[in-house]
Amino acid sequence: MTMQDRHRFALDLAQEAGRLAQTMRADATGLRVDAKGPQDFVTAADLAVETLIRDRITARFPDDAIIGEEGGHHGNPDAAHVWIIDPIDGTTNFMRGLPDWAISIGCTNAGTLDLGVIFAPDLGLTLDGLCGQTPKATINGKPLTPSTRTAAAEALVAVGWSARTHFAQHADLLDQIVTAGGEYRRSGAATIGLIGVAAGWVDAYVEQRLNLWDAAAGIAIIRAAGGVIEAPAFSPTLREPAPFLALGRADHALAPLLRRYATAV
Repeated sequence: MTMQDRHRFALDLAQEAGRLAQTMRADATGLRVDAKGPQDFVTAADLAVETLIRDRITARFPDDAIIGEEGGHHGNPDAAHVWIIDPIDGTTNFMRGLPDWAISIGCTNAGTLDLGVIFAPDLGLTLDGLCGQTPKATINGKPLTPSTRTAAAEALVAVGWSARTHFAQHADLLDQIVTAGGEYRRSGAATIGLIGVAAGWVDAYVEQRLNLWDAAAGIAIIRAAGGVIEAPAFSPTLREPAPFLALGRADHALAPLLRRYATAV
């Protein structure tokens, strides 16, 4: 099986997973909630969607390994192809009826994140990217083009935050963005910020401590679209949240500020 086969498979699977999530949300049992930590929730829908994705991948590509947010690692971590999945990114938004959540499915090829599909059902958005000799990235079937803006006064930056980062540092970043003439948005789901970078709706996405499964699909999509990823730790061996920065252009005027924030201890 080729990466093209996996690409087509992932597109169909993301749609199936999104339908299941929406169906379960409409049923009270699908929103049974457990807390993994402060403002960090998992619903019955998260678990069911991840199980669906895992089962479909295992049946179709039995030699591939899988890393999921809820179920951890399965299979040979040194496999040529490792699937990295977040069944519902933005669980708090999902369970409260907000639209900013998504299914995220990424896949590596010889250790490199080359394939990504993000499906945001409530927003009606499907993004996919396949790297390689002829990279291709689309949104609802149309080509993706990251932002070419570089001026701070025109900047719109998507920011991620969790309790892993001191809020004072986060607030200081927002102050510096605004002082430089820029603006910011926080959606509560990394995938939504990454959609924005890939589509050119925002100029960057930054988060000081991001998990692998939150970013894997978006990394492949943004790279395939021609954007820039500055996140050297993000590979199938990553076990802890790590600094993450995605940009439309590496020479954006706010890039130095965002780099300093992302890598601050």
